[in-house]
Amino acid sequence: MSDYKVLKRLNCVAQLIKFHPNISKKQLLERLRHDYDLEVAERTFERDKNILESDFGITITYNHKSRGYILDDNEESLNQFFKFAQFAAMAEIYQNGIKDYKSFQKWVLPEDSSGFTGVQHFKKLIQAISTKHKISFQKENYYGGTKKTYTVSPLCLKEYANRWYLIAVVDGESEIKNFGIDRLSQIEIKNTKSLKIENFKKQLKQYDEVVGLNYTESKNNYPEKIILKAHNNQLKYLRSLPIHKSQICIDGKANDWGHATYLLKPNYEFEIQILKLGNMVEVLEPLWFREKIKKHISEMYNMYN
Repeated sequence: MSDYKVLKRLNCVAQLIKFHPNISKKQLLERLRHDYDLEVAERTFERDKNILESDFGITITYNHKSRGYILDDNEESLNQFFKFAQFAAMAEIYQNGIKDYKSFQKWVLPEDSSGFTGVQHFKKLIQAISTKHKISFQKENYYGGTKKTYTVSPLCLKEYANRWYLIAVVDGESEIKNFGIDRLSQIEIKNTKSLKIENFKKQLKQYDEVVGLNYTESKNNYPEKIILKAHNNQLKYLRSLPIHKSQICIDGKANDWGHATYLLKPNYEFEIQILKLGNMVEVLEPLWFREKIKKHISEMYNMYN
């Protein structure tokens, strides 16, 4: 799927159906034409549906009752596809932008990432992962100002907070670790086979239970139901940018307060996300987590008092 135009069209189709469930074919084709400047024939749409299902695991079904299209509830496949499409779109933007750099600088305002390095490692890391070969590298310790050499079995790459991490198993160890790729240097693909990712699926699954990377620091070693009281206006933002894939938002009446629920292991990253929402949310349950957030707020208040 190297064709940017095809991938862009697939992304637009999936986005429209996700945010406008039960949209009719006529409405969908009109929105593609008016909102995205895409002329899509009915036959092309049917072909796109097949590509989304066969290549990306995204199934579009026709609801005979509403006479419109809906996406099957596979949030993980959908999010992975949107991320892939985002990478492709950025690649196209940068490719076109370089041809007219002055215009590109005026029109595109990327996040300041001057302190982030490591993107140049993507190709080599993905090559090692796909061919199942071990790698060695030096990792810099920012606090100690030291470097240490590792040989690892690379398993996958994970993104969090606009940074990328290599998930790997260090030689001689049995637990997965994450390494910020911006701290890596002298990466070398070894001529030895790596450990199989299938043997670490249970460990990797733990990332699904937390926000971010730290799955060992929660108070209880199991996912808990977190209930937030949230203003209806805030729920709109939460829906557009979920904190965690388990998030469920329920609107309150009129302009009142609703609820957002999560099933996860609360860690520091999740606490930070809650605190960022300020007075638009209130933790209701569990009590221990409510008290922890309350303590953070009290300590911050005392600093300014």
